[in-house]
Amino acid sequence: DVSIRRASRDSKAGIYGASLWAIAAMTILGFTALPQMLRTIHASGPALIIGLGAGLIVGLVIMGLITFIQLGLCHLIAKWFFGATGTLTGVMRPLLLGWFVNGLILIPVVGLWASGIAWTAVLMLVFKEVDGIGRLHAFVISAGINACFIAFQLMR
Repeated sequence: DVSIRRASRDSKAGIYGASLWAIAAMTILGFTALPQMLRTIHASGPALIIGLGAGLIVGLVIMGLITFIQLGLCHLIAKWFFGATGTLTGVMRPLLLGWFVNGLILIPVVGLWASGIAWTAVLMLVFKEVDGIGRLHAFVISAGINACFIAFQLMR
């Protein structure tokens, strides 16, 4: 709890969190999207390298937007319905530091579920501590948003 509160107030935690987020996101993209891109891009040499680079950059931007929407939506729901007192920046800092648990998605068969459970726990703890809402409310928000995003992943 103390670490979460400390990270929420530390401006350097945002920089470190964004860096760790980018590393984790690129790792996930490297194991999930890169093999698909290699199968679909019918080019060689410099064209292949440029295509892969552009694809990974677009993937990183999309993952960033999804992450921001997910965390922002959780924070807005906490503010509107449960009287949360934290700020979006204060919530984002520790959540970006803990986002690496989404790397569990790389585990075959159970990865999506393991990642969802771990990420729900991280979200719940951060919203409880930083936004000052109850544990049950934080769990409902976290689990609800994660269930929507998991359902979206399964529909693809």
